[in-house]
Amino acid sequence: MKKRGFGIALSYVNTFLNMVCGLLLSSFLLRILGDTEYGVYQTISSFANYLILLEFGTGTVMARNLSKCRAENASPLEIQKNISTILGITSILSAVIVIVAVVFYFAIDNIYAASLDAFQIASAKNMFICIVGVLVLNFYAQTINGIALAHEEYTFSSKISIAKTVVRTAALVGLISWYPKSIIIVIIDVIVNLATVVYGMFFCKYKIKVSLNIKNMDAAILKASLPLCIALFLQTIVNQTNSTVGKFVIGVIMKPENVALYSVGLYVYSIFSSLTTIPVSIYLPQVTKDVVAGFEGKELTGRLIQPCRLIVMIGGMVLFGFVGVGRPFISIVYGEAYMQAWIIAIILMLPMFVNMSNAIVINVLDAKNKRLIRSVIMMVSTILNIFISIFMIRKFGVIGAAVATAVSLCIQIILLNIYYAKAIKIKVMYLFFNVYKGILIYQILAAAVAFALGRIISNVYAEFLICGAIYVLIAFGGVALFGKNEAEKMTIENIVKKITRKA
Repeated sequence: MKKRGFGIALSYVNTFLNMVCGLLLSSFLLRILGDTEYGVYQTISSFANYLILLEFGTGTVMARNLSKCRAENASPLEIQKNISTILGITSILSAVIVIVAVVFYFAIDNIYAASLDAFQIASAKNMFICIVGVLVLNFYAQTINGIALAHEEYTFSSKISIAKTVVRTAALVGLISWYPKSIIIVIIDVIVNLATVVYGMFFCKYKIKVSLNIKNMDAAILKASLPLCIALFLQTIVNQTNSTVGKFVIGVIMKPENVALYSVGLYVYSIFSSLTTIPVSIYLPQVTKDVVAGFEGKELTGRLIQPCRLIVMIGGMVLFGFVGVGRPFISIVYGEAYMQAWIIAIILMLPMFVNMSNAIVINVLDAKNKRLIRSVIMMVSTILNIFISIFMIRKFGVIGAAVATAVSLCIQIILLNIYYAKAIKIKVMYLFFNVYKGILIYQILAAAVAFALGRIISNVYAEFLICGAIYVLIAFGGVALFGKNEAEKMTIENIVKKITRKA
């Protein structure tokens, strides 16, 4: 449990570091490379990223399969068969990506003939080759991360990611300053990701003691893994569509300025989404053990409460903190012209907060190999989102895009929780009640006080600092003093005892 907690903490450090470095690096690259050179990189990068749709979540499949093998005390040969089979799937998908990439490569000339000159197209094609290499290497890296996670190496992925971020940022700043061409970006990405995969292979061989090869591929394991692979493939399509449908429809119906406004709200939402997603995969090995051990119904639901409360604590602090002090934050960072982004972000985050409140249940679906129906439900809600977005944007503008996504997500939440109750016997209302108990009330109260106080403070910097401090004090203080459940009280007591003994 201590290793898992440290793994979660390190994941948040990694997320924060990525956000800060990404923000500073994008500003640096734009300033040094210029709008045109950096724009060519962004254009071809966005084009190549469509290949991500061919990613079938092999890292998650690997983690699920090996966690189940270890929980069932499977033989080393059975574990090796699973590794070979999932690695084989990764290799097949990588080959497919390369084939599709060849078609994409020769289409670049025609697709960008009107927007790029001959020199820029030649540069874009060279970058495209490197970006495809990065995508393929990332697929293998995810598969290796799945092996590490299944063996409860909770910090492996975050340590690698932190090292990648630091090395990549330092290398880009140094080399771009010396040779300001966007091709340097993709070359560094290839080198860094290749080093990551090579290190992962050595880690698996010498630390975990498993072999990375495809000679033990098993048809039965392949067949059993396909439903989860397809489910994750559909989920990738859903995520890509939901993140772009609003901007796409706004871009067609309205003006570029409206797309920029919606993108700001969407960026805040994406940060919230990434922060609430982190604990889900970390708990996969533990949930798989519980399912294999035979826990079901209310007993299994009870074991999901603590990790779900962690998500609610983190997600609620972000959501309701943004409700309370989001207005001055938007004003300081983006300016008064983007104030509507505050409303957009809140509309998007509210239903997602409910959706993520019991997201640990996804691990139960994975352990029982029942995730496909969830992905189908998500696909249906995404199709609804497209049609509702067209109507709502025409009628209400950018706010309509956020409302359309929120409405489709609410429908998704209802259908998913019905499925959880019927298919895997999760006591949904019991879970929600115990997850929110002692946390939600103080987060809402803190947001209300911070927002109300902000109405009487005229300076935005003072409003942000004072109201932010008050929000944190009420939200954290309320939970710490009055909201803890028995498990949390015991955890705090144990920590205090350890500190006291050391002192």
